[in-house]
Amino acid sequence: MLTAKKWTIMILALILLLLAAAWFTSSIYGLPWKKNAIAKKLEIHLEEKYNEEFERKESFYNFKDGSYGGVFYPSNDSTLEFYAEEGFAEYKYVDTYPEVLWARQLEEDIKPFYQKIYPELQTVETHYVTYQSLDKVKGPNIPRYDEAKAELSAHFELEQSFSNSEEQWQPITELVQKIQSLSAETDVSFRFLESGKKTEVFILCPTKSEKEIKTIQHAKEACSVDRYDIETSMPMDKE
Repeated sequence: MLTAKKWTIMILALILLLLAAAWFTSSIYGLPWKKNAIAKKLEIHLEEKYNEEFERKESFYNFKDGSYGGVFYPSNDSTLEFYAEEGFAEYKYVDTYPEVLWARQLEEDIKPFYQKIYPELQTVETHYVTYQSLDKVKGPNIPRYDEAKAELSAHFELEQSFSNSEEQWQPITELVQKIQSLSAETDVSFRFLESGKKTEVFILCPTKSEKEIKTIQHAKEACSVDRYDIETSMPMDKE
């Protein structure tokens, strides 16, 4: 039969266990009420900063940094998703709205070029360096990516073999030249998926500020070429 003392010990142990579980859960997933509270503050901050209306898609807790944030998009464009969260150092809040907008602008600008040069493209992606806009954009006006000298990347994927021939370097060179004419801070990469060989070739060409590409020979000298085994992702022979 359990005595009153044993019951007390068991109850205290259960309470401590529940408190530990609650602490662990909140440290991983955050506090639900705080998620919503911070997300609302972020929404107000964004609308004041950019003089636009935004919608919140979801709120989150970044357990790695211990910060709360949310995913938002402009009210007039639900496809332009970005995230904002509690900041660091002198930045109370940080967001990636300018970066996402710059990547979109770049993709729209290069679309006529890659559609003409590589009509068989399987994948086209544009990427950005996170938080590069912190000191470049204070709002409400966001300069274009070329005016802001935004650091971006353009990535293309094709399902074909790469033989390192002049014929294959010609369209690569042409597309890199077109992109360099738009932005001096955008690097360009290509991924050739050689399904028959179970290998892939990754080509990375520098930004114009690093090396301006004027000829096929310039491209062959400046762009790195690496072949990988698709199944193991291990590097193979150097091109």
